[in-house]
Amino acid sequence: MTIYEQIKDALKNKINELVSPQEVKKTLQEKYGTNPDSIILSDYCYNRYNKGISFNKHLFEYMNRSSYKYLGENSLYTGLIFRKSKGEDKEVIVGEWVNGVKSLREASVTNNQINDQAEIISKEQLVNLYNEYNQILRYEMNVLNCKPTELRHLIGRIGEFICAIQTNGTLARQTNQHGFDVVSDGRRISVKTTAQSSGFISINKNTFYDFDDFFVVQYVNDDFKVIFFGSKEEVQKISRIYGSQYEVEISLLKKLNKEYQLN
Repeated sequence: MTIYEQIKDALKNKINELVSPQEVKKTLQEKYGTNPDSIILSDYCYNRYNKGISFNKHLFEYMNRSSYKYLGENSLYTGLIFRKSKGEDKEVIVGEWVNGVKSLREASVTNNQINDQAEIISKEQLVNLYNEYNQILRYEMNVLNCKPTELRHLIGRIGEFICAIQTNGTLARQTNQHGFDVVSDGRRISVKTTAQSSGFISINKNTFYDFDDFFVVQYVNDDFKVIFFGSKEEVQKISRIYGSQYEVEISLLKKLNKEYQLN
């Protein structure tokens, strides 16, 4: 029996459970007498590509070095496929799964692509990430009792996903990038997400000329709503200057957005 078959047999009752490499190695050694050094769980992952393997046997979702989620064979998995080679500081996206269908990038990944990996994330993956981040948000709020205003980074990222999905754009994650979060049809979009029902939104004057459009999302009553999407110049007209910031009232943005829709 191969190690792959041993893992399937030993973990058949652990679908969707987290396991550690040490746990699996101990189980296989005790049950089959398998040498622990020959058991490499990352060789059997959906989302982890190890150079030199055939990458056609998938059982786990890699979480971190000491934690794997057992999915079993033929999972309808959706997620990105990462590779981390020796000498590399970060993981590289080399493919993706969508509902159990795998696709690998044929071309080798260049250094520029390593820095700009958000540009190769498909819309299906953005939707998947949007769903996962919303689950985390609900857990943070409903289980850990965090307030939305305490989760600015989380709701900010969800706002960026919404913008990228609605505009068919890509997340902008270039080295030393300033001012914008999404690129769509060559337009640089600055995304702001707020959990405030009123008040104002700040825009850094120093980066104002580094983007083209403004996209504002408001999170209220367990819902994300786009309250403005349009030219930054229109926003500038209704803003006030406070130090190094432009400040624009949320109520004025909503009013301006209605005027955009009428036109």
